[in-house]
Amino acid sequence: MQSRYRFLTFVPLAMAAFAQDSVTTSLSGGVFSGFAHFGAVRAEHVMTVTGAPYSAEETFTLVQTLVDGTQITRASTTEKVFRDSAGRLRIERTAVPGHLARKQGVEVPVIVELTDPVEHVRYTLDTVNKVAHKQPLTVPARGQAARPPAPAVTKAEQAETRERPAVTHEDLGKQTVEGLVLEGKRITMVFPAGSQDNDRPITVVTETWMSPELKVPGLVTNNDPRSGESTTKLINVNRSEPDPSLFQPPADYTVIEETGDFTMKWGREKQ
Repeated sequence: MQSRYRFLTFVPLAMAAFAQDSVTTSLSGGVFSGFAHFGAVRAEHVMTVTGAPYSAEETFTLVQTLVDGTQITRASTTEKVFRDSAGRLRIERTAVPGHLARKQGVEVPVIVELTDPVEHVRYTLDTVNKVAHKQPLTVPARGQAARPPAPAVTKAEQAETRERPAVTHEDLGKQTVEGLVLEGKRITMVFPAGSQDNDRPITVVTETWMSPELKVPGLVTNNDPRSGESTTKLINVNRSEPDPSLFQPPADYTVIEETGDFTMKWGREKQ
């Protein structure tokens, strides 16, 4: 859980494909279109953290509470994260959110991402077809976080900026979670009435608890009445050096040099 960005852009058709086991399902672009997480900035850039090895599981849940009190789990994922002393990163995740796979009662592929700032490469491992998609990696200067390209601003977003939310920052002190001493900060954003066609203010609260030792957040919560309450947490944290073989493609994988977007396919082709 370094300085990553989480996207909930899962396409339901992928889940249907696995359930039917009759069509080809694909992920394209090398930037996995499921859910990115807090580790490495996805795409070509990554911030390197050295001298702080660890392995852990990263859990993410998003729960929406309806006006009658009914709670709906919109997302529930668990990812495995490994980082060695040189800053190499390994992330293992399923191709679709785990709770959706469980509902369908099917096995889904595991996507493995290897980020190597020493060799300046990243691999996306197709564990079904035993293929390692290799891409160049640009590493920013030490201590500088990579910045993703600024998204295009829509007309609706431009209108929204006319009444910016009031933002406050608070230090929350320290707490110990999963054996990690974390330092917390809270950001509260209040969107004024009328700024989003709302008849009363909307308050969004985000708490981020950082580990100064690992330089990653150990716990992040976000409470937004428009979407629900999300929690991201590191669990089963191990501070020992991971096995070096975890950061290399297996010997029986075919390595493909990628110069642009690529596609990973699973399942049987339609007849």
